[in-house]
Amino acid sequence: MPAIKIESFSKKYRETLAVSELSLTVEEGEIYGFIGPNGSGKSTTIKALLDFIKPTQGKLSIFGYDSQKQAKEIRTVTGYVSSEVRFYPNFSAMELLQAVANFHQIQQASPKIQYLLELFEMHPQKKVAELSLGNRKKIALACSLLPEPRLLILDEPTSGLDPLMQRRLFSEIKTRNQQGITVFLSSHQLNEIQENAHRAAFIRQGKLITVQSMAEESALGKLVTFTAPTIQKKDFPASFKVIAQQQNEWQTLYTGSKNELLQFLNRPEIVDFQVSIPSIEEQFMALYEGGVYDDTF
Repeated sequence: MPAIKIESFSKKYRETLAVSELSLTVEEGEIYGFIGPNGSGKSTTIKALLDFIKPTQGKLSIFGYDSQKQAKEIRTVTGYVSSEVRFYPNFSAMELLQAVANFHQIQQASPKIQYLLELFEMHPQKKVAELSLGNRKKIALACSLLPEPRLLILDEPTSGLDPLMQRRLFSEIKTRNQQGITVFLSSHQLNEIQENAHRAAFIRQGKLITVQSMAEESALGKLVTFTAPTIQKKDFPASFKVIAQQQNEWQTLYTGSKNELLQFLNRPEIVDFQVSIPSIEEQFMALYEGGVYDDTF
């Protein structure tokens, strides 16, 4: 049974179509990345999965539970951390974790709470009102991990975290994934997806572009960088997509055949070249706006 199944999901806000005919499946036991620029529909999709908003059309489910009809059952098996964390300001980390333990009726919760307090280096008695964004995010992550959910949905989980806490978080996620937890990871940090996800969905303007394995051998194509003083973009075959160009150097993503690539690189205008496996960032840049990279991603 899939952990997440989304079928022809669309969401319209007045006249704006935020998500259009989105379909994807996350298998149980995966760490699944969800990639796209701001406004692409990632958070809208997550909110519909958790029944925070209603779809205009389509069906969404978690472990076979209908997101709109069985939200209560979904909440018993799902942990969630939103991109913007808010708590009652007068609660402390300890009080919030104890409240989560009581709500989920966790037996022998104290050692689990202590482990999470130490893992994220949280001050147990400090009030939320006294904490930075990063420290509030650590509480949210601890609260989501405490019930040991079957599915963990993370929306920009590392915003506000320092590099040490980021490493600890993903080390913990990988450990729990090996124990069976499924993770749905929405992030603008492309290296987080590449280093930790098994597969990732690329979404743009509410539409699914592709689902890609994060294994190097499954890259979308080859990264071809070459120097050519006189070549122009119109000279490239359709199998080349330009990622960047500066003076005489071109960086492209190539998806054609080996013979076509060799034929192109044999052109006399090309004085030097390099072929390598593209990173997730380079694939992302090629998929979105033909290489236009927005640093707000």
